[in-house]
Amino acid sequence: MPVATTHRATPNTAVQTSKPVIDFRRARQIKRNVKLHKQIKDLITANPTCRYVGGNQAVENIAARLGFQPHDLAIADVRIGRRIVTLIVLPHRIWDRPFPAAKAIDLRFQAREAGHAAILVPQAVVEREPRLGNSQLLARTVNVKVDATSRMTILAHLIENGPCCLSELAGLIEHHDPFGAVLHLVTTGVIALNIEACITPYSMVDIADPASSTRH
Repeated sequence: MPVATTHRATPNTAVQTSKPVIDFRRARQIKRNVKLHKQIKDLITANPTCRYVGGNQAVENIAARLGFQPHDLAIADVRIGRRIVTLIVLPHRIWDRPFPAAKAIDLRFQAREAGHAAILVPQAVVEREPRLGNSQLLARTVNVKVDATSRMTILAHLIENGPCCLSELAGLIEHHDPFGAVLHLVTTGVIALNIEACITPYSMVDIADPASSTRH
């Protein structure tokens, strides 16, 4: 007479069922890290006083020794004048938890000891709107070509009339992307607008004022 048997899950079965969950979580974190790097680059690119340099392998190596995975942090160098600053951007899951946040503070300390001007930046600061959205818009105009005539036309109009709205300046020039051409001049530091307010056709534009910290 056949005897019914029961099958018990082995440890290997448990590992096999949990591994896809771990892989999915890691893939999601990597995807978010790539997005965060892109946001950082857009913020820097949109600011004419800064230049995006790239990653910092030395600081990334220190982070690895402290137990951070490559996708845990977004580390980038930015040139401000003659100085290079290392941004260590902490995702919410790192910044909002005491132990990982403490390790990040240790990372900043060790990076500075190694000669890097490192600062910690929470992800919330990077994602602050409308600055991020405005920076992403400006970053897309970096490669727009603006001829000398269009540039001089815009500057002459601002000199003669003072601050003008974006749409007025765009209407002065013959260009396949007139708004993009005007915004490109913002990224080069020729003219300025307030990126802390949502950019619209009626945003006011003026000749760049180096003394202002909220105008790009």
